Amino acid sequence: MTGDDRWYEAAFVVGITNALNVVADGLAGAAMRPVEPTTATADVREVFTDIRAFYGRGDQARGGGEIPTPFAIIAHDPAYLADVWAAVKRAFTERRLTRRHKTALAFAVSLTTRSAFGTAFHLGELRRLGVGEPGVMEIIGVTQMFSSYTKIADTLQLHSDMADIAPVDRSGVPDSGTG
Repeated sequence: MTGDDRWYEAAFVVGITNALNVVADGLAGAAMRPVEPTTATADVREVFTDIRAFYGRGDQARGGGEIPTPFAIIAHDPAYLADVWAAVKRAFTERRLTRRHKTALAFAVSLTTRSAFGTAFHLGELRRLGVGEPGVMEIIGVTQMFSSYTKIADTLQLHSDMADIAPVDRSGVPDSGTG
């Protein structure tokens, strides 16, 4: 995996970001009510505490701080919540890529998929992690540029002229060993 680990990390962030955005944008509001922390079961409250700590939200000692929408929705199934939270935490924990890079990628994914939840959430995270307006505008500019080029290529039904540059890697997804 040497050399490719950054790409696998980025792909994991893209996938889990999309999963969270689907839940938040598709089920929030009238479709499903979020689980309220005050009425949650003990196992859900434990995950909520970890989520608050990870995202720097509120006074964890007193149970304060908002739970991001997708987690509050899937908390109806505590085991599912625990699994999804473990995946999110693993995806956004610093390894080869920094948390700021991963959050920038999640923001770009949210912009291009038009996720109202994801765009607002990851923009807030970028700001919390110290990214100022010039950095946010750079992310928006790069995202817009690549999104526009992709839309043009799709409209013209262009095929990649780079498909033969590297051989297809059929070795499968490597195990990072970080469990």
